[in-house]
Amino acid sequence: VETRVREIGVLLSIGYRLRQVRRRFLLEALLLSVLGAFLGLLGAVGYAWLLIAGLQSLWMAAIGASFLNLYVEGVSLVIGLIVSVAAILGSILLVFRSLSRLPETSLLAGSTSDRSRGRVRLARILLVGSVGMGVVLILVGLLSGVESSAGVFFGIGTSLLVAGFSLFSLWLHREHSGLVNSGGVLGSLQMAARNSARNAGRSLLSAILVGSACFVIVAVGANRSHGGQDLEKRTSGAGGFLLQARSDVPLVRDLNDADALFDLGFPDPDSEQLAAVHFTPFRALPGDDVSCRNLYQPGSPGVLGVPRQQIDRGGFRFQGLIKEADNPWALLEEDLGPEVIPAFGDANSVMWILHKSLGEDIVLTNEDGREIRLRLVGLLARSIFQSELLISEANFQKHFPSRSGYSFFLIDASGEQLDQVGGILEDNLERFGFDVMATSQVLEGYLSVENTYLSTFQTLGGLGLLLGTLGLAIILIRNTIERSAELATLSAFGFSRRKLSLLVLSENCFLLILGILLGTISALLAVTPHVLVSGSEIPWVSLFLTLIAVFATGTGASAISVHVLSKRPLLAALRQE
Repeated sequence: VETRVREIGVLLSIGYRLRQVRRRFLLEALLLSVLGAFLGLLGAVGYAWLLIAGLQSLWMAAIGASFLNLYVEGVSLVIGLIVSVAAILGSILLVFRSLSRLPETSLLAGSTSDRSRGRVRLARILLVGSVGMGVVLILVGLLSGVESSAGVFFGIGTSLLVAGFSLFSLWLHREHSGLVNSGGVLGSLQMAARNSARNAGRSLLSAILVGSACFVIVAVGANRSHGGQDLEKRTSGAGGFLLQARSDVPLVRDLNDADALFDLGFPDPDSEQLAAVHFTPFRALPGDDVSCRNLYQPGSPGVLGVPRQQIDRGGFRFQGLIKEADNPWALLEEDLGPEVIPAFGDANSVMWILHKSLGEDIVLTNEDGREIRLRLVGLLARSIFQSELLISEANFQKHFPSRSGYSFFLIDASGEQLDQVGGILEDNLERFGFDVMATSQVLEGYLSVENTYLSTFQTLGGLGLLLGTLGLAIILIRNTIERSAELATLSAFGFSRRKLSLLVLSENCFLLILGILLGTISALLAVTPHVLVSGSEIPWVSLFLTLIAVFATGTGASAISVHVLSKRPLLAALRQE
């Protein structure tokens, strides 16, 4: 629409009304947008098919299934078509609203600049609103605690991003007076920063495209977990246990007892190896897996009975507790009333698989056929207990008395003993279906699923960055073409073509760096709870390489505009001016 502003000026000058001109443009855009939307829908289905193919091949280990199929719903396609066309027509209406403020003489001259007070007022409103919202969210975060305010901090990061863009918009619309008082590269950079205000709307759009893409990519990348926990610490996701085991046939003997090992057939050398190893046995009620590795909605979760020794020992890290306690595990022994049992669950499993939260009840049926309610009094953070719920052993025996013996074990062994201990146990207890696994492998299995989802989100962010870069390239090329007369005038005053290219490149790099800084800083603030609660480290190297790729992509788009500048005859533009 803006490239045809002279046509709009002519039509208005010969008697056409603005709504008639607008209708002509909307009908033309409707035809093009419907055609483009159909092509986009084909691309969307193809993109979804690629994601399914990735889940069936590259990411199959994390998902655990190869029978996923693409399911395309007609209603979704229709909604996508309508929303896409509406967005395009809405943007044209906004452009016409902006052009309606300009006199016909300006339109005939090809001017599209609009430094109306309305945009300044809107930027001020957004600045005040985003800062106010950020302050409110900070107070909410402080009151609720870092552990339970991930969404709050993400809102704070978003508010900071909007505030940064609002400040930049106000700077673009202010009067920039005075001379550039520096020479060389510094003077070129100063001119580049000022020139970005020549077309404030496009400069702001360029920064928003890059900043928003960086915000998504950095926020998702910073949430990616790479393991590396010190599992020997009791506050880790493994609670200080380096091995765990499951037995198909429950064991009724205590593996910590030398006589029990003898009765189970352990030879003396193996019993001596296990003398320094401590076992914490759990009673187990089989049920549906409630971890992220289960593709189906669980109906009846599995339950573990926590023994007294684990309650006294404590350990693990909690994401939330129904009330403060010196030893959170003691909450499992509280009396909550008849048929109400205190229970623990892993926070991720409870939230995303069971769709519950702290303090809510999960209904099960005990062996007598009566309904019992497992009330979630504590949520573990990224623990090895993502597959089951935890209740005290006393409550377990009360409601499931026929489940004798122990089927789940946590094994406290030193790092040097892991392979030997696992081999000894599996060899001697093979008839019980005894399977030993390192807790690091268990946690990595859960993280692989989480990172798979994050990978799909990052591909979406990368696609958004690609589309944004294409839009950025179009904006920069248009800016260069429309500024031909200005660049020709600078050339007449002695600026070489190399300096003019450097000026255009510097201006574009200024917008790129500004967008990258705003998006990155806001995203890092948004993921602060994840870093503090999980104790993980932000993958600085990969994020830095990603930002370098973003900058290189944007610089490539700038290079295209510089190439266009180098091919255009500036003398002809100067004569037209």
